[in-house]
Amino acid sequence: MSQKDSIRSKRRAAFTLATAAGGAIAAAILGMGTANAVEAPPTDDGFQVLFGQVGNENISAAQIATNVTDDANLTATNPGAETALTNSADLFQSTGTDHGLEQLVFALDPSSFALQTTPGIDGYLTGVDAGSYLVPDDSLGFLATDLDFFLLSPTGLDPGLLGPIIDTLLGFPTGGL
Repeated sequence: MSQKDSIRSKRRAAFTLATAAGGAIAAAILGMGTANAVEAPPTDDGFQVLFGQVGNENISAAQIATNVTDDANLTATNPGAETALTNSADLFQSTGTDHGLEQLVFALDPSSFALQTTPGIDGYLTGVDAGSYLVPDDSLGFLATDLDFFLLSPTGLDPGLLGPIIDTLLGFPTGGL
């Protein structure tokens, strides 16, 4: 190999390395640009819909902070699960047909719940509180909401079996409050 060929070969290697390094840097910058472009805060709020949200003065600030943190943590670790929780909570709080235990506890101890209204959710309460729904305010309220939402409604026991029985016991017309 001649000296000219050796120099050309070294130049090609240097050019190839510089091109590769430049490409890697450009890819990293573009990748960071895309990552930084996603700055919108999460909008999922399933825990706040179920258990109380910012702006609800009827429940403790500590509970609201816990709900906000739980929403943020679930969104950060599993955004799909938080979206599913929010969709289910919105539907749950829009319909009054699967709140048998909540209705029973509310009839026996109204202080176990606070009223909440959320834009975009047509609450199941009627009368003076039309458009509102119940969120738990103490341990009995949390127990009733948890059992209704996480156990009885998904299995069909609340709207299909317990709901009508509880409605009859409480003297409610079919369909709840």
